[in-house]
Amino acid sequence: MKFKKTISLTSAALLALSLSACSNNEPDAAADGELDELTVGIIPIAAYAAIPYGVDHGIFEEHGLDVTAQASSGGAEMLPALQTGDMDVVIGNVSNLLLAVDQGLDMRVVSGYQNSLQEGQDVNGVVVRADSGIETWADLEGAEVAVNALRGQGDLTIMESVDQDGGDPEQVNFVELNFPDMESQLERGNVDAVWLPEPFMHNALESDDYKLLGHPNQIVSGMPTVVSFVTGGLVDEDPDLVRRYQAAMDDVLTAFAADEEGAMEAVVEFMDVPPEVAEIASDLESHDAAIPTEAIQQLADLMVKYDFVEENPISEGFFFEE
Repeated sequence: MKFKKTISLTSAALLALSLSACSNNEPDAAADGELDELTVGIIPIAAYAAIPYGVDHGIFEEHGLDVTAQASSGGAEMLPALQTGDMDVVIGNVSNLLLAVDQGLDMRVVSGYQNSLQEGQDVNGVVVRADSGIETWADLEGAEVAVNALRGQGDLTIMESVDQDGGDPEQVNFVELNFPDMESQLERGNVDAVWLPEPFMHNALESDDYKLLGHPNQIVSGMPTVVSFVTGGLVDEDPDLVRRYQAAMDDVLTAFAADEEGAMEAVVEFMDVPPEVAEIASDLESHDAAIPTEAIQQLADLMVKYDFVEENPISEGFFFEE
């Protein structure tokens, strides 16, 4: 699935309004009146609906940006596109980002995006068959568990959940599947558990054949599920563009969080789901453009613990905050 939509400026009056909206303390929109094109890589799940929302509401335009949202199946897939310049920004999984940095890629976090709730329900979880006999995280020893990307946030947080429950995380077998394929593979018995985001988690749990094991993201308080990142080259070559993107994301996520009806409409359109599903998804996430540096550091420490990386890959300049 791909969602691509570009909004072009259509009137001088709108341009004047957009430029006047920038305060003296914010980066200026493109001074010559032209919008800077920016391709933003996203994943087609409910959490990402804020990006098409920001496009449709002209918020990116107010910062001189002509944004195209381009969907892909996962953050790891989008990294090559970021390196080649086919994408300018990726909103993706923190663990995949840290792996890329560990492998020598120069990446910078430029904004937060979505964080897990600290308790209660959450935007993703592990689902098992109701008759599986799996009742606790430790019961996943020897099980086949599906995640959308290996050595990512899914298997990392599940391993830590198993460890804290007294199990052996090294005995959990992870397989890679796309989110839309997970429920059918669980039904057929090809996997024992699946790590699902909304709306896939809600859809699966509508059936009495499945049950929720838990929310592994909550192993880190306020876990950042995804953040915005760019190449170090873009930060060095055009820091003003990056700052305008940061300011735009702050406005987009603030507006998205405040506009309950508009946010639900965006999820309905983006995911093609009923309003009741969109409403559930909207209640299970926290959007914030502030970079969650402390939580990302905790994730990096977990990656060292489970040998995803040999040493913490975070270095000076990794967080672009000005």
